[in-house]
Amino acid sequence: MKKQFTFVIFTFLLTFAMAFPQVSAQVADGTQSLNYQVNQPDSNSASIANDYFVKPAKVTTKNGTSTVQITLKNSAWITKFAPPGGATVISEDKVADTRVVQFTVKDLTQPVKVAMKIDVDDINYHHDYTVAMVFDAAASSTPPATDGKTKTDDKSPTDTGSAGGEVPNPQTSDTTPYLVILALMGSAFLLFRTKFQTKQGEQ
Repeated sequence: MKKQFTFVIFTFLLTFAMAFPQVSAQVADGTQSLNYQVNQPDSNSASIANDYFVKPAKVTTKNGTSTVQITLKNSAWITKFAPPGGATVISEDKVADTRVVQFTVKDLTQPVKVAMKIDVDDINYHHDYTVAMVFDAAASSTPPATDGKTKTDDKSPTDTGSAGGEVPNPQTSDTTPYLVILALMGSAFLLFRTKFQTKQGEQ
């Protein structure tokens, strides 16, 4: 009886352990366009700063680490843009008031918190705050471009950059809950059958 019970528990734990590593989605290696939303920290709501960014981002991933390039609008207002590890300015267009910045992210399935400062001298507005950049990692399931060029969207950057469009949160494996439920049901059935057989033998 004790050995059978131990076997049931072992089977459940093994199935449980095999199911949960699937939760973390991985971004495919290669260069691709990836949509994103700039949220308030620890929230699914878009920050007002969401309108300062051109969508999508250009993402190059190798061995799980991603190099992200994004374009900032109203560049003169954004006097600080500091993701973890810092950012490098790739190019700047003072006439269009934009600049392209690049930074490295180890896990795009998690929100990237960025410290920002906005300075608008004309209205005496000076404010420091933090935003969370949430990338649509589910889009990475599409095979990356092989010609070195990123894929383009049908909409213009200004259309995709509005605060009204929310980027889905990183996706996880849909099969995991079902595997856990099946493991629980199987364990319960085996335990019930073992107890029933034991009672039958005692009679």
